[in-house]
Amino acid sequence: MHKRLLEANYRFRPARPSRFWEWALTPVRRHIVSGMYGVAQIDLRGHEHVLAARADGAPVMFVVNHPAHGDPFMIFEAMGRLKVPCCYMAAWQVLTGWLGVKGWAFRRLGAFSVDREGTDVRSFRAAVDVLAEGRRSLVIFPEGEVYHLNDRVTPMRQGAAMVALAADRRRRRGAAPGVSIVPCALKYFYLEDPTPVLEPVMSRLEASVHWRPRNGAPLSERVYRFAEAVLALKEIEYTGSPATGPLAERIARLTEHILSDLERRRSGQVSGGDPVPQRVKNLRQRILQQALPGFAAGNGEETPDVTVQSWRETLTALEPELEDLHLVIQLFSYPGDYVAERPSIERIAETIDKFEEDALGAHDAGARAPRRAVVAFGPPLAVAEHADGGRARTAAGPLTAAIERAIQTQLDRIER
Repeated sequence: MHKRLLEANYRFRPARPSRFWEWALTPVRRHIVSGMYGVAQIDLRGHEHVLAARADGAPVMFVVNHPAHGDPFMIFEAMGRLKVPCCYMAAWQVLTGWLGVKGWAFRRLGAFSVDREGTDVRSFRAAVDVLAEGRRSLVIFPEGEVYHLNDRVTPMRQGAAMVALAADRRRRRGAAPGVSIVPCALKYFYLEDPTPVLEPVMSRLEASVHWRPRNGAPLSERVYRFAEAVLALKEIEYTGSPATGPLAERIARLTEHILSDLERRRSGQVSGGDPVPQRVKNLRQRILQQALPGFAAGNGEETPDVTVQSWRETLTALEPELEDLHLVIQLFSYPGDYVAERPSIERIAETIDKFEEDALGAHDAGARAPRRAVVAFGPPLAVAEHADGGRARTAAGPLTAAIERAIQTQLDRIER
């Protein structure tokens, strides 16, 4: 899992969608899909739900799970095939790199930035504007992270629901058709057995903890032995001794130990009822705001300037706590029973992908063999049915839960 980069004086990066550049960049986009991410086939399912949602001219929000780094390119391709013009909410880090070319290209494809660490007011307004105006649909990945979980949806942030509710309320004030949400499930299958490629990676991982590679042992067994070894090291680091019990329980206990300690230190109380990603976000905001008075935690508005030198000095001082939070998110991405529940080659490969990124520092493990991507759209959800009399704050939670269930239902229906 990539470390979350932080940016001094974050500024919102708006979308600059261009039909010409969407067309001109198609060969590049398809080369990335097949070359970088190894996707030889894209199987679109449920397109009738897309047509039904757009039949009366109502704006559509597409909410998508986020199992792999190449997901945005799969959705670019899917929307291109369906001829659905879209804007895409993307973490600002995605719009950096390649000497500025990457951000320039993504913005021409309709992407605009969001700072996931703060309350990005301008990004929220831009998303609402897209839906309220209705000329383009909006695509959001509400999980907010790449968890490498092909078969499971992780707890989603409520931002997508808040955007949909706000846009729906604005459109209905003008007697226009309301907003629909189309759940979209994304899943990958290997077309060829990647085991010959995965085994050397597993050997490197074992060597990283000074083990002799266990060549010839089943990959699923090697995955769990390595996970237990690394987890034991972290337990010793944070608690003084390795724990016992099922892997999932040990991960949960270590996660709670780290989060509770940070919450007591920063706020004096433990917020154990919230999902782990939300607790991490709240802590990161609090840490930055306490360390940099006046820093608005990336709200996209004009804020007091933070010099690069003071920013670097602050990050150096905060590094231990930010590293702890990064570890918590890493731990959260390992359910502990994922491979044991169904030891498919996809689940084994996903777990080794995460190991390579987390333990060996790989930026993107990439595809191990040619794959097929399935993009499955589900029946649309009418936002008005979840509006709770216009009270967005109380409606966002139930609507988010409905989105999670809808995407998980679609995932469960996708078979090899």
